[in-house]
Amino acid sequence: MAVEESDGHVEKSVTRDDGSWQIPEPGHSELVQMRIRLITLENIVLGLLSDATEKQVDQIRRRADMIEPRADATRHPLTELAADDMRKFLDRSQRILKVSGSSDAIIE
Repeated sequence: MAVEESDGHVEKSVTRDDGSWQIPEPGHSELVQMRIRLITLENIVLGLLSDATEKQVDQIRRRADMIEPRADATRHPLTELAADDMRKFLDRSQRILKVSGSSDAIIE
């Protein structure tokens, strides 16, 4: 994968001898594009969740509750925040369903 810098220089991702990756930092425009895509995906997921069955919603809630580190692992705050976000998405999708009566409403 190559990343073009604003000065026209192209920096490539390289695999190091130990197998790890040397990945260039994303530029501003790439970060903006990732944000847009993330918002798009969030809205798609919310739309799909607003039509989910009670069984599907319960399954997702149980999955969020299962997100715990292994007994021998350190707690990871980002993973715990992700589990909380799963629950928030479910709550938001239910509010969207109540407000719109369907998933046809545009979410902003």
